[in-house]
Amino acid sequence: MGFSVSAATVIIVTGLVLMAGVMSTVAFQALDDMKDAALDTSDSELARARTRIEILNASYTPTRVYLNVTNSGETTLDTAFVDVLLNGTIATEDVVKARVSGLASEVWGVHEVMSLEVGYTKANNWTRIVVITENGVSGSKLMK
Repeated sequence: MGFSVSAATVIIVTGLVLMAGVMSTVAFQALDDMKDAALDTSDSELARARTRIEILNASYTPTRVYLNVTNSGETTLDTAFVDVLLNGTIATEDVVKARVSGLASEVWGVHEVMSLEVGYTKANNWTRIVVITENGVSGSKLMK
């Protein structure tokens, strides 16, 4: 074996060591990312399991629908991320007023009642109402 074979072997071994170092860094980063994703998923699942809402009552006029919804779970919610469906149509953009325990607030605490006033002209006694929270938990009710 000449010098060129030994030099080639050193170059190949050096390349393999460098490649192993890079691959181990990538592998550890991927495992760390997967662990973080699993923790995020478990946190959101826990929040979803601890969230419950109930539509207490609903009424309507020719131009408005009025809702009272209670946060009966164990999670504080954000009113800015609550969606309203009336007869299967998203009416979130038509919410005129949202109040929590009579105050304009974005924090919907546990056991507090949120009052919603929604601009809607097609309401009747058979209007189906669905209120959806930020983590996907919903409550539903017929108008009557």
